[in-house]
Amino acid sequence: MRSVCRGKIYADPVSSTQREADIRSIQAGISQLVRGSRKALITNVALIAPEMAPAAFVIMTQIADTFPASPAALIAATGLDRSVVSRHLTALTRDGYLVSEPDPHDGRVALFSPTPDAAEKFSAVSKARHGWTADVVSDWTQQDVSVFVLLLDRFNQSAYGN
Repeated sequence: MRSVCRGKIYADPVSSTQREADIRSIQAGISQLVRGSRKALITNVALIAPEMAPAAFVIMTQIADTFPASPAALIAATGLDRSVVSRHLTALTRDGYLVSEPDPHDGRVALFSPTPDAAEKFSAVSKARHGWTADVVSDWTQQDVSVFVLLLDRFNQSAYGN
């Protein structure tokens, strides 16, 4: 029996080796992380900008952290579809969260930045995310934190190439 993930075909695991058990644990941990991230996103949207769609909130958070940002950069950073990003950029600009200006290197491209009010609001989101992460690893040794950073980066590079 075979399964497909991210366009690749994999043989279903049949071995009960330690590596297979560890891989199942990694899968379970990733699933838990995704569920927790979704829950945090929904909670943050409700607290910070209840009128905003979750995808718009993700885009707005990315822009607030890395502005000015082009649509292509936002697509790459968020993994959202081009049409979703375009639709939400239009709405966020219309609703007063964003301003746009032509890219000085390519006038055909718009660069988006938060308005002053939006920058303040979403700066608080960024600080809260940082504080939450610091709390989660507060009882870890510095070596554990550094090893986790290296392994997480290695995992993301292998999985997504970014």
